[in-house]
Amino acid sequence: KYHVFLASLHVTVGLMKGHTWLPHPPRDALPTSGGMNAGGGGAGAGGKDRVHVLEGAVITWTKQIRHVLKQDPEALLKDGKNPEPSAELKFWRSKAANLNSIHSQLGMDALKKVLKFLETNKSTYTAPFSKLQKEVEEAREEANDNVKFLVTLTKGIDKLTNDGADFEQLEACFEPVLHNILLIWRYSKFYNTPTRLAVLIREICNSIIAQAMRYIS
Repeated sequence: KYHVFLASLHVTVGLMKGHTWLPHPPRDALPTSGGMNAGGGGAGAGGKDRVHVLEGAVITWTKQIRHVLKQDPEALLKDGKNPEPSAELKFWRSKAANLNSIHSQLGMDALKKVLKFLETNKSTYTAPFSKLQKEVEEAREEANDNVKFLVTLTKGIDKLTNDGADFEQLEACFEPVLHNILLIWRYSKFYNTPTRLAVLIREICNSIIAQAMRYIS
């Protein structure tokens, strides 16, 4: 119970800071270099208990990682909100930071030992988790690449969304912003699908509507 509390606290603190922290299993359940078989951690029930505890850790990690992978930049629009284009960059920065953190944690010796121990003891959880790790790498590459390209829009978007902007002069912002989007579409490895571009264009439209409302009022 105490360890469950500590693990939940670890996860909660990470979420409060905007990060995904994978909780470690109890220290006494971690495999040693000389005890990779369940029997090495104590014969019979003791070894099975260790496998059960470590499989529980993998289940928790899987849920946390799946949650990050399922994050969708269109979520705010689907919820009926009116995000502006800065939300798109913020989303991909956050997702990239989360996936980079998960990547680093999965590379830690303690987590590698857990997975090696379960693989040695023929756990059914290792193959799906290995597939999940590949999904993390693919999503991480996409998120980092999207940030690299979207950050080039920052200057134009700041002008477009500035509360003090002259509405009648906003037209001058459109050409450079749209030209930049065209370059992203052309050269980005991932940000080149109608689904991705539609979200960004809708958010730009939200900015124009917001500026029009401020101008009228």
